[in-house]
Amino acid sequence: MAKVKSYAVIGLGVFGMSVARNLSQEGMEVMVIDHNKDLVNSIAPEVTYAIQMDVTNELALKNVGLDRMDGVIIAIGESLEASVMATILCKEMGVPKIIVKAKTDLEKRILEKVGANMIIMPEKESGFRLAKNIAGNFMDFFSLSDKLSIVEFPMKKEWIGKTLRELDVRRQYRLNIIAIHHAGSENPDCYPDPDRPLQAEDLVIAAGENAEIEKL
Repeated sequence: MAKVKSYAVIGLGVFGMSVARNLSQEGMEVMVIDHNKDLVNSIAPEVTYAIQMDVTNELALKNVGLDRMDGVIIAIGESLEASVMATILCKEMGVPKIIVKAKTDLEKRILEKVGANMIIMPEKESGFRLAKNIAGNFMDFFSLSDKLSIVEFPMKKEWIGKTLRELDVRRQYRLNIIAIHHAGSENPDCYPDPDRPLQAEDLVIAAGENAEIEKL
């Protein structure tokens, strides 16, 4: 059985709440941390651990076990200084994936320099989309509605060497292949040859119902 992923979300603003809830709904272990007791209590029933603490308290942050997490999402909106400090501490503790919220391109550059692996700008992203990208083996995930989405994912091992005609993806998987991004090609092929064997390095872009996508 695959190990359940574990993520910590530091900061429970609108974005942090959205990420935490969606990760929890994906079946992950989720720890949330915020200084606001009311916010922590409001989401506590929906996550694995809910901790009220000052995220600028270096010793306290080190003692909650962030180093045992698969990743940390720093969604502190009101203080760049707090985001920078939390990023540095997570880096020092060896957290493998550090995702940080930024409001401006300048903040983005600063956070990248101090160790963030991924920067999220809420004006361009959503907590739902980030959670789906973390939860699934997808390169990207775009929600079209409550039921329909578009995903980009690495070539499935069992598809390598086969053609789209052989796979009959629409009937077998109830998905529509929108494009194939071939290795070495700058742009995706929006009219893929149904008789061209698929390569291990190819990326697949498909659309379908969320329930069918999750089966992948």
